[in-house]
Amino acid sequence: MSELTYIKGKDACLENSINTMQSQLKSMGFQIDEASWLNPVKNVYSLHINDKRCPPIFTNGKGTSRKACLASALGEFLERLSTNYFFSDYWISANGQNRDWLYYPDDKRFTEQDIGECLNERLWQFYDPEGELGFNELLSFNDQNEFVSAIPLINVDSQEVAYFPMNLLSNIYASNGLSAGNTALEAQVQGMSEIFERWVKNKILRENLCLPEIPNEVVEQFPAVVEAVASLKEAGIEVSMRDASLGGQFPVINVTLFEQKTGTCFASFGAHPIFEVALERTLTESLQGRHLNNLDGFQLTVFDEYSVAEDENIENHFIDSSGLIHTRFITHDADFDFVNWDFSGTTEQQWQKLCDLVREQGCEVYVANYRHCHFEACRIIVPGMSEIYPVTELIDSNQNVGRLLREALLALPESQDYSGLAELIDALGFSDHQGVASLIGLLPDPGSFWAEVKIAELRAWALLAAGEHQEALDALHDAIYYLHPDSKWLVKFQALNFCLQMQLENLVDKRATALLFGQQLSDQVWRMIAGEVVFDGQVLGQDIFAQSKRHQALMLMEQELAEIKQAFFEV
Repeated sequence: MSELTYIKGKDACLENSINTMQSQLKSMGFQIDEASWLNPVKNVYSLHINDKRCPPIFTNGKGTSRKACLASALGEFLERLSTNYFFSDYWISANGQNRDWLYYPDDKRFTEQDIGECLNERLWQFYDPEGELGFNELLSFNDQNEFVSAIPLINVDSQEVAYFPMNLLSNIYASNGLSAGNTALEAQVQGMSEIFERWVKNKILRENLCLPEIPNEVVEQFPAVVEAVASLKEAGIEVSMRDASLGGQFPVINVTLFEQKTGTCFASFGAHPIFEVALERTLTESLQGRHLNNLDGFQLTVFDEYSVAEDENIENHFIDSSGLIHTRFITHDADFDFVNWDFSGTTEQQWQKLCDLVREQGCEVYVANYRHCHFEACRIIVPGMSEIYPVTELIDSNQNVGRLLREALLALPESQDYSGLAELIDALGFSDHQGVASLIGLLPDPGSFWAEVKIAELRAWALLAAGEHQEALDALHDAIYYLHPDSKWLVKFQALNFCLQMQLENLVDKRATALLFGQQLSDQVWRMIAGEVVFDGQVLGQDIFAQSKRHQALMLMEQELAEIKQAFFEV
C-alpha cells in the first residue's frame, strides 16, 4: 500500500484529494497541464497549471511539498470553476445556449422595476448609502441583457437568503473569499482565513503598524520552516517572520523577505486558525512563482504614510503583493507583544471561531456552497471586511463602462457610426493606455489586432474611419506615444501620420510616400484615408469574438460547465 500523506488543515490525505480532483477535472473535459514547477529553496514549491485548450485558464499552487503544492493548484482550479471566477471578466452571453440563466440555474433576474427586491435593507444601506447606485451599474458585464443576474448567498446567522448581483461581486470582491476543499467546512475555513489575511494586512498598512517578531524557540517547533529559512539565508535572502495577530486577536502571520544586495524587501501575509499552517502558507506564498535570481515585486521601503495607506497601493497588495510598505513596518518598534495564538480544533470549531471574530467586528457572513463539480467550493462575502475595492467603485469605476463600448463595437458593421464610437470613448473617460480587449470582455489570440489595440489607437481608427482627418491626426499622436519602439504598428502609424499631414497641407504626393514607406504600405494608408478601408481591414462586430480562437475555447468551456450545472441542479 502506498503511503498516505495527511497535513494539518486538510480533512483528507493529499493522495485522495489529488486523485479526486484530477479525476473530476478529466471527467469534465479539462486537460490540465502542469506547465511550470518551481522549488527555489528546500520545502518551498510552487506550480502553474492551465488547460491545454485555453492556457489563460490557469491557477497557481504552493506548498511545502510537491503533493501539497499540486493539491493547492488543483483546488484553486476547481474553486475558480465552481464560483465562475474564470469567466467573470469575459463576455459569455447565454443567448442561443438554450438556458434561461447566466451563472447558475438558481440565479434570479431583476428588472429596473423590481431591483429593490435583491440584496436586503441592510445590504442596500451598506452598498448604496446615498441612494446613488443605478440599475445600469448592476447589469451583468458578462451578457448584453437588460436585467440584473443575481446569485443567492445565505446569511450564516439568520439563514436568510440574499441575492447579490454578480456585477457587484466582481467589481468589489474579485477572488476574495473564494475557496475549495475536501469538505464544505474546510473550504469555508480557508475562504474566511483569506478574508482575515487581507483585512488584517490592510489594517496594518493603513495604520502604519509594526509587528512583533516570532521568537526563535517558537519557529524551531516547525522543522520544514526552519529548513526553508536556512536555504533562503544561504541564497542571500534574509527572512523576518512576525506575528500579525494584532495581540492574539486574529490568526494571521507575516513573512518579509529581504534581498540585501539591492536593499529591497517583499511582505507576504497568510492566515489559518492553526499557527503552523498559517506560517507555512505565508512562507510559500512569499516565493510563489519566483526564481531567486528574479525576485520581482521587491521594493524599497518608503517613509510616506499616505502613499502606503491609499487605496491604489492597498489594491496592489491584493493583486500581487507588490505594493509599498512603510519603513516603520520593518523596524522592531512593535505595537503589540508576541502572542503564541492557537485557534485550532475541529474544522467545525475553526469555522465557528472565525465567524465569532467576524461578529466581534459587527459584520455578517454570507456563504454560497457549490458542489456541481463534485468537489466542495464556496464563495464567502463579509460586507465591511472582505471588500478588495471600495464600494464607491460601483459608481466611479464600474466594469460596465466596458459593456457600453462592447455594444458599440458589436453594432459597428451595421451602424457604421464611427464618429459616435469616438464620442462614446471620450464620454466614458477611459485612459488612453487601457487595452480594449479587457474592457469589452474579449479573450484575444496573442499577437492579434484586438490583443494589442489600446483606447488611444481605437479612437484614432474610429476618427480616421469617420473621415475626421484633423482629429484623427491628433489622436494618432496620442496613439504613437503609447506604442513600444518595437511594435509592428509603429511604422504603419507613422505612415498614417505622415500622409494625413500631407492631406491636410494639400501636399499629397503618393510617389513620395511610396519612396518613404514602400508601395504596399503607402497604398494601404491612402486607402484608409480615403475611407475605402476602415480599422485596417480588421474584423468588427460579432467577429471580434467569433474569430478569436481563445475566446471560442473559453466559451466552449463555459457551455460545457453550464451543462454540468444544469444536470446537477435537476437531480
